[in-house]
Amino acid sequence: MQDVPTAEVPMEVRIEFAHAALQHLADQEGVDLVHIKGIAFEPRWRSRASGGSDADVLVRPSQVERFVSAVEATGWRRRSRFRTGSPFGHAQTYWHDHLGYADVHRFFPGTRPDETAFDVLWARRQRRELAAVACPVPDEAGQALIFALNEARNGATVRTQPRLAELVDDPRLGGEVVALVPQVGAEVGWAAALDELDRVRGHREHDLWHAVARDGSRVAEWRARVKAQPTVLRKVGLVVRAPMVNTEHLANTRGREPTAWEVAVEFVDRGRRAAVELWRARPGGPR
Repeated sequence: MQDVPTAEVPMEVRIEFAHAALQHLADQEGVDLVHIKGIAFEPRWRSRASGGSDADVLVRPSQVERFVSAVEATGWRRRSRFRTGSPFGHAQTYWHDHLGYADVHRFFPGTRPDETAFDVLWARRQRRELAAVACPVPDEAGQALIFALNEARNGATVRTQPRLAELVDDPRLGGEVVALVPQVGAEVGWAAALDELDRVRGHREHDLWHAVARDGSRVAEWRARVKAQPTVLRKVGLVVRAPMVNTEHLANTRGREPTAWEVAVEFVDRGRRAAVELWRARPGGPR
C-alpha cells in the first residue's frame, strides 16, 4: 500500500478555521465575543500583512469563565494564564493540535477591563465571514483603535508607524477614533500611540505603558504593574507573586514541563537579574 502524500495546511487557512471553531463554540454556549487583530481585521489594520500567527477573540468579561471552560473541554490546551500571560493580564493562550494557537482576551490592553468597554465595541460590531462562519468584528473605528493600541504596546508611535500618522490625519476616521477613546477608557494607550504619555502622567496606568512601550526594564515593569492595580489587595497580591517563576513560560520556552531543578535555577537567576537592574538604575549608576 502506497503512502498517501500529505500537504501542510497554510497558516492563514488554519487561523481562519480557528476563528470559525471558536465562534461555533461561542454560539453553542451563548457567549458574546468579537474577533480581533490578524485576518479578522481589514488589511489596513493588521499589524502583520500575513495576518499573524494565531486567532484572537475578545470575550464579554462576565462570560469569560464559561467560555474558557468550554474551550478547555474541546481539545484546546492552555499555554498561559491571564495573570501570567502579559503585564496587563489580559489574555490566555491556547494550543489546538489541528487549529494552532488562539488568544482568548478578557479585555484588550489599553481599554477598561469591564463590561462597559465591551458593550461599546459590541454595539458597533460588524460581521466578517471566516471559514464560511459569520463572525462579529469591531467596526472600522474599533479596528483602527485596537491597531493603534497594539502598535503602541509594541513601542510604535505616530512618529515611527506611518499608518498611525495616517489615522490621526484622517479627519473622518481619526475623529471617530478620538470619540471612541473615552468610551472604552483608552486614554493612556492612545496617548502612548500619539507619543504623548507625559500628558497622562497622573494616571495610574501611565508607568505601566511607559515601562512596556519605552523603558524595557523588568524591575520598572513590575513597579508599574503594582501601581496600576486598582485596589490595595490586588497590589499586595502582585507584590507576593513578583519573585515567583512563571512555570508556564518556562515550559513554553523549553517545549516541556520544567524540572524542579530548572525552576530553582530560574528563581535564583530571576533574583540576580533584578539585582543587576536595580544596581544599574541607581543614581549615578552605569547606563
